[in-house]
Amino acid sequence: MMSEQVRADVLLRLRKVSGQVAGITRMVEDDRYCVDVLQQLSAVTSAVEAVSKVVVRNYLERCVTDAINGGDPLIYDELMRVVFKHR
Repeated sequence: MMSEQVRADVLLRLRKVSGQVAGITRMVEDDRYCVDVLQQLSAVTSAVEAVSKVVVRNYLERCVTDAINGGDPLIYDELMRVVFKHR
């Protein structure tokens, strides 16, 4: 349950990550220097973490807030699972 703006942002970021991964694949196929590959892998890791932050914020703002406002007591268990899985 993402707003159109958040969904568009997440999809754009994921497409960029996909392009970065394709580039890394080509680097490995071309037998590029390991440090260059590692630098690109680090960039992908940072980009994926940034996407995760956007999705987590959306989860808190929309899903968790809606569940709390709706009186769903199970949201606290779900939130605990999410927090401890993605910390």
